[in-house]
Amino acid sequence: MSVSLPERGIACRLLAASLLGLLVCFVLASARLRGLLVNSAWLTGGALAVGVLPGTFLAVAIAKTSVVGRRLIEGLLVALLFVPLYVQAAAWHAVWGPTGWLTDQSPWLAGWRGAVWVHGVAAIPWVAIAVSAALKSIPREFEEGALMDANAWSVVTRVSLRRAGVGVVAASLWVAVICFGEIAVTDLFQVRTFAEEIYTAANLGVLGGVVTAWEDTPQLATRDLWLGTTAVLMLVLATIAVIWFWLPSSVRESPGERWVWQLGVGRHLFSIATWLLVVMLVGVPVVSLLNKSGMQTRQVDERIVRQWSAAKAVSLVFRSPWEHRRECRWSFAIGGVAAAAATSTGAVIAWGLRTRRLPAWPTVLLLAFGFAIPGPLTAVWLIGLLNHSADSIWSALTWCYDHTVLAPVLVQFFRALPLATLVLWSQLASLPQDVLDSATSEGAGWWTRLFVVALPQRWPAVAAAGCMSLIVSVSELAATLLLAPPGVATLSMRIFGLLHYGSDDRVSALCLALAMAIGLLTAAVWSVYDRSGRQTG
Repeated sequence: MSVSLPERGIACRLLAASLLGLLVCFVLASARLRGLLVNSAWLTGGALAVGVLPGTFLAVAIAKTSVVGRRLIEGLLVALLFVPLYVQAAAWHAVWGPTGWLTDQSPWLAGWRGAVWVHGVAAIPWVAIAVSAALKSIPREFEEGALMDANAWSVVTRVSLRRAGVGVVAASLWVAVICFGEIAVTDLFQVRTFAEEIYTAANLGVLGGVVTAWEDTPQLATRDLWLGTTAVLMLVLATIAVIWFWLPSSVRESPGERWVWQLGVGRHLFSIATWLLVVMLVGVPVVSLLNKSGMQTRQVDERIVRQWSAAKAVSLVFRSPWEHRRECRWSFAIGGVAAAAATSTGAVIAWGLRTRRLPAWPTVLLLAFGFAIPGPLTAVWLIGLLNHSADSIWSALTWCYDHTVLAPVLVQFFRALPLATLVLWSQLASLPQDVLDSATSEGAGWWTRLFVVALPQRWPAVAAAGCMSLIVSVSELAATLLLAPPGVATLSMRIFGLLHYGSDDRVSALCLALAMAIGLLTAAVWSVYDRSGRQTG
């Protein structure tokens, strides 16, 4: 996939401006905010130290080698992208936390160490997918030409990985965005970051007071709030600048067009090493959740003995959805409405970008803003938008805020919209222009071409965008915690509460059931999407 020189220049200028803006935000920040940003940066650095090398190794395995089961490995990594952070935290908590599988009395997973490890392991699939995308975009002739003067190992390490460095940078920046904006892990392990500070203050209902404590005046506190948000926005813009090379083009590459290293004799050893890493990422957390779900105690000769029961584990896992059916109903009702709205709106935006009705860069910037805003801050803004006094002309919004799920639907819609738009944009961009020109010559208007020509030909992408939006919506935690009206509790809220109260077997069973559901849904989407890609490729 090639990018013109003007586009390269725009991307470079955006990257430079983003990094400069990040530096300015840090310099202008108060001591309190600077400390929170430094904590977020330390968390990011630790996560990258854990995740970059394993992720790059997996990227090479699935994109540039004939490793056994590489399509399955890629599918598992994609599924891991959608497993919520609080589920991953619960899984590793079951391994190395209090009364964990490997640490019974002396928990290793605590404080900074726990937050860094969970974010680092969660970063591995992001790095793997981003770097593999960069590796797949390398023209075949570059690597085949290098093979004339070097062996395959040298080509992979000296040619392929060097050209795929953009993927490492993009993944690193995205991991930074997650570390700066998420609160699920930092709240569990009590690590203070910018997003965690906002959530704590908003949850206590004293956001103004806590923020004012950063400085002597509310005006400076408001400035710090905006500076912190702007810093995260700069990270997102830098990420967009780096991945500009992967933005939609009218040429779709076929998987058969890239060079793949046929491993030969060492294929099985390399496959074993690769699958051991995959088992560590997927198998160990799943087994740990299953182990925690089936753990029970009984009295033997005046002693309390802990033992594992397969019957209890299976029963508790399969009973969890029914026992939490109320939370399931709320999660899928709110998430379903948000996902439908995000997919519909994303299709219109993507079509506007495809037909150049919408300017690319301003639209991308607005979508980036949706990515950038930490969940707690989004919730605070929505509360200010919907909560009004009784004598206000907007008092009807207050009733909606107090008695309906409008607020959580809106926040989940904003969270899912960028992903839905990106998925649909990449697929609508691959539509042959002559097909659209033919429809135009027959009198088809803008909306007709979208609903009659474009979307029917890309229905797997619509289904994928809808399912991904649903997963993102159901998984949303930080803002939903603050916006859910009385009497409404979602799965994410329930799991988050159980994690803090220490209900090990129940939370493990519920997390395992949710992870299985996400895995099955992702597998179905992956299968349909992959089949469609091969047909259109």
